[in-house]
Amino acid sequence: MKLLKLFVAVIAIAGMTNTALSQGGGPATRNYGKEADNLWKSGAYSEAAEAFKKASEKVNPKNAKARLKKAYYAYMSATCYKLLHQFPAAEQQYEKAVLLRYQETEPKALFYLAEMEMAQCKHDEAKENYQKYDKLMPGDAITKVRIESCEKYKDMTAPQNMTKHKVTNVTKLNTAAFDYSTVMSSRGDEMYFSSSRPGSTGEATDPITGQNFMDIWVSKIDRNENWGQPQPLGDPINTGDSEGTMCFDSRGKTMWFTRCPVEEKMNIGCEIYMCEKKGKSWGEPKKLTLKDHDTTHVGHPAVSPDGKTLIFSSNMAGGYGGVDLWITTYDKRNDEWSLPVNLGEEINTAGNEVFPTWGPNNELFYATDGLVGFGGLDIYKAERVGEENKWKSPTNLGYPMNSCRDDYHIIYTETGKVERGYISSNRNGSKGENSQDIWDFYLPPTLVDLDIIVSNVETGEPIPDAKVIIIGSDGENYVMTSDASGRITMTEKPDGSRYIEPGGTWTIEVEGKPKQYFSASDKFSAETDKNLRIIRELKVLPEKEVIRLPEVRYDLGKATLQVNDSVNSKDSLNFLYDLMTANPTIIVELMAHTDSRGSNAANQSLSQRRADSCVAYLVNEKGLDAARLVPRGKGESDPTTIDVINGSDTSKVKLTESYINKFKSDKAKFESLHQKNRRTEGKILSYDYTPKKPDDN
Repeated sequence: MKLLKLFVAVIAIAGMTNTALSQGGGPATRNYGKEADNLWKSGAYSEAAEAFKKASEKVNPKNAKARLKKAYYAYMSATCYKLLHQFPAAEQQYEKAVLLRYQETEPKALFYLAEMEMAQCKHDEAKENYQKYDKLMPGDAITKVRIESCEKYKDMTAPQNMTKHKVTNVTKLNTAAFDYSTVMSSRGDEMYFSSSRPGSTGEATDPITGQNFMDIWVSKIDRNENWGQPQPLGDPINTGDSEGTMCFDSRGKTMWFTRCPVEEKMNIGCEIYMCEKKGKSWGEPKKLTLKDHDTTHVGHPAVSPDGKTLIFSSNMAGGYGGVDLWITTYDKRNDEWSLPVNLGEEINTAGNEVFPTWGPNNELFYATDGLVGFGGLDIYKAERVGEENKWKSPTNLGYPMNSCRDDYHIIYTETGKVERGYISSNRNGSKGENSQDIWDFYLPPTLVDLDIIVSNVETGEPIPDAKVIIIGSDGENYVMTSDASGRITMTEKPDGSRYIEPGGTWTIEVEGKPKQYFSASDKFSAETDKNLRIIRELKVLPEKEVIRLPEVRYDLGKATLQVNDSVNSKDSLNFLYDLMTANPTIIVELMAHTDSRGSNAANQSLSQRRADSCVAYLVNEKGLDAARLVPRGKGESDPTTIDVINGSDTSKVKLTESYINKFKSDKAKFESLHQKNRRTEGKILSYDYTPKKPDDN
């Protein structure tokens, strides 16, 4: 029950006293080891830690027996520091014990040394000592888990594997003491939590932690979300014993909480109590009958919204090791809770499962150190199995929700596109050196921004006042108009919601304007879990008689479309496909030209075959209706025209055979000019095509 000792500070040790460090006699006769053992037996770990340390320092390891005694004292000092969560001090003393070869007597010295290293994010050092322990004590399931955790730590905390959660210390509520396990009132205007801060009920100090015993405290939240000064809940909830983790039903009228009575020379274990609200006050708490033995500990209650099912932590018999999660249901007719049932191996491990909470969608959240994680306790989420009281497939909440320290007890105050809530943790940044603190977490929404730029494909100039339709796969659609710079920016709507939510695919359509430009379209995916800015430039083609296509090449004297490292003629024809898809009523004459070499008849035949090749690709491979394409071979009869620059003047020149022959001595230019004539062009014949319906034959 070491975790319950730490987090609830409630384990009563038989014969607990406030034994003084000095027990008669001067320094020459003082028995430091006996004093330390007595403090340990009394449960005064804070004092025992220093006493064992002093005892170890006083022993001269002159022989094997003395060395073993010195190592034992160092080991016990480390164990006390470990229970107090003073990890650096515990690591130092465990390391001292290992250097004195105490692992030959107690192999756990290596395991605990590794635990302290892991708790300080020293995963490489921890892995080495876990492996040494595994050689001494092979087959331990938890050791295997720890080694795997160390091996995966760097990858799990890599930026690409981090979640977007922002985790922040709630400094206005936390103290250097223990502050943890938050619960919100049903109206959300009060926060209840456990704390050992000054002002707790009673004046006693817990010898286990050196702090006050735990009480339940409450802080009111005003309309501006400012925290009020926390106040102890008072009688009859708080007593001179420790009151810890609590929960409410959905109405906020019934409370369940942990109380750990302390009676001299008796270890009577922790209990779960419940009480009803009477007006503005709480009634007398009633103890639930759940335990299988007086010394069994039950605590950390988590209740279903209807108040009829309770999950809690316990070390009762029949578990899987350490502390397990158990479940009980309320029988209203007999006014009693059922015999607790273990949640099973889907949830419980050879480690410790503690601090369960009931999730907003009936998920089970809990902390465990028995699965592969970041170190110490990690928070996991398990999905409920139908309507049964079973949960499965626990998933680590990831980094930074979890850290190499202890992270536990999560509640949500907001879910959906934005997540908010609170966790408890002693991670770096906590207020006290060994304190447990309340941390808030916030998962901002994933933002998808869309920029659309509409421009002239030939000149690059922006197209203002273009009508653009954006259609989502979920049916959402918007009609927008480009501004003077041809741009449409879609981020946040006037009401604060977003135009584009993550998920699904979207189609962008630029509606053509008669006698100005053709329609154009594009698609994009918004499937993302990270902020995403999507930029789509839709280049529209001005309406004109002849459409010059991007380069479509053929080998000399052949009609096969060239596809090689330097050109992909099929990609070039896709330009026409996109144009015709965006403008589904046009019928295009597709014209192929040759250069002037060869006979007129041969070139005419060749150009027709080339036009046929283009149409065949668009029909057979791209799926256009053949009725929308008219192949026309133009042979060498219509040479193209190019711009020729002479100094500051530019003139247009038709690439006739006689003009090209002037450059026979410049073979590269000669071939380039002939290539320009071997072109493919489109011409709009009409806008009369009626698209076929899916059931048309």
